Amino acid sequence: MKNFKNWELLSLFFLVIPVNIYTIGDFIGAGISFPFFKFQISVSGTMLFLISQELSYVLNGIYHHNTAISILVWIAASVFLISTVIVILMNKVKKDIQLKIAGFLLIISTVCFLISIMFQFGLYFHGPVGIAIPIGIPLMFVIGGWMYMEGRKEKVGDEEEEVQGIDEESG
Repeated sequence: MKNFKNWELLSLFFLVIPVNIYTIGDFIGAGISFPFFKFQISVSGTMLFLISQELSYVLNGIYHHNTAISILVWIAASVFLISTVIVILMNKVKKDIQLKIAGFLLIISTVCFLISIMFQFGLYFHGPVGIAIPIGIPLMFVIGGWMYMEGRKEKVGDEEEEVQGIDEESG
């Protein structure tokens, strides 16, 4: 693929894309979630929660039940997202295979982010906890599917070239 540098830049964009915006309770506060941190404004003040800080809240028992599960699934999604970037930045694998694997990992990551939001806010993204609007999820699904299809397209294109080359030699 000629424009593989574009995929590398796009993969770095995934690390800072806003995944969702949310309100807390009955509009007590609001925030925006990124893959590795959350920025929140509430009556308690303005806060920045790193993913490592939230993991420590789960391990110390401050977060429990749905919130703890939500954080753990969010961390799994972040790990898949980092894996996506690592696969794209590797230089030892064929580019078509790289894109196919990276697209698949990005889709898994996106599904995990979606499941995490559903654990926290409910199946329809609203409940007593608040309201969530998954603004980055559709974009991540589209780009993940696009990457996967580009990886498949390269593979199919290579096979067609080989078949044409064989026909030209024999005939």
